[in-house]
Amino acid sequence: MTGPNAGRRMEGVTGPHAGQPLLTAGAPAKAANGALVCCHGRGATAQGIINLLEPVSGHGIAVLAPQARRNRWVPRPATAPQSDNEPWLSSGVDCVAAALEQARSIAVPPERTVVVGFSQGACVAAEYVRRNPTRYGGLAVLSGLLPGSTDELESTAVGGSLEGTPILIGYGADDPHIDSAHVRKTVQTFERAGGDVDERRYPATGHEVTDDEFAAIEAMLEAARSD
Repeated sequence: MTGPNAGRRMEGVTGPHAGQPLLTAGAPAKAANGALVCCHGRGATAQGIINLLEPVSGHGIAVLAPQARRNRWVPRPATAPQSDNEPWLSSGVDCVAAALEQARSIAVPPERTVVVGFSQGACVAAEYVRRNPTRYGGLAVLSGLLPGSTDELESTAVGGSLEGTPILIGYGADDPHIDSAHVRKTVQTFERAGGDVDERRYPATGHEVTDDEFAAIEAMLEAARSD
C-alpha cells in the first residue's frame, strides 16, 4: 500500500467508472498477509466503506476500496434486467478486478482476500465473483443481491467453481430494497457453483449492516489468513 487512505487511478477499468481512484488503507504492502476489497453503496464513498469496516480490518489486512463515478455503481435497481444497468455494471466489475489485481501485486492472492460490498456495492461485488469464479477468502453480500431480473437469474450460471468459498448473504427482514425471491435465486446460483453460502435474515432490521455481519467478515479474514 502507498499509505493510509492513499488513492490512485484504477488501471484496466473501461466504461463509466474509468479514471476513478482506488483508495487503500490498513497494512502496508510488506506487512500484509490478507486483503479486504470493499465496495460502497449508492450515494456513499470509498472512504466511507473503509471507515465502516475499520473494526474488522485488523493487523496485517490491506484494505482496498474502489470509488464509483458520482457515488453510484449503476443507474437502475439491481432487480432490473442487466442490460438496463450496462455499461455501468461491467465497469464496476472492472473496478473490483483492479482492486484484486492490486492485492496480487503485494503478494496477497484471492484465497486470502475477502470481497465485501454493501447495497449497490454488494451487487457489484457479487457479480464480479460470479463472472470470475475461483477460491476466494470470502464474499460478503450485505443488503444486496446478484444483479438481474429473476428470470435472468433462473438461467444464470457461474462459469467455473468457487471451490468452497465462504459466502455471506446478509439482509434485514424490513429492508425495502431486498426481495426474498431474488435472494433465493442469488443463494442458489452461488451454491450451484460450489460456494459455501450462509444466508442470514435479520428480523426487525432495515437497510444496514449488523454487528453479526461484522463478526462474520472478521472470521472470514482470520480463516483466510490462516489457510
